[in-house]
Amino acid sequence: MRKRTTFVGLTAVVHVALAAWIRRDAGRRGIDPSPWDAVALVGGVLGVVGYRRSREN
Repeated sequence: MRKRTTFVGLTAVVHVALAAWIRRDAGRRGIDPSPWDAVALVGGVLGVVGYRRSREN
């Protein structure tokens, strides 16, 4: 049970860190970061990949 709790905790920390990175990057680029925050919190790495692809267009 402890391993599962550790995994869930680490996953949550990573998702929050990715959302913070997206918020900072989007702010610098003049993009509204709110939708991307939600995508990163729910999708994690897949959300970051989507953000990166959208900002390159």
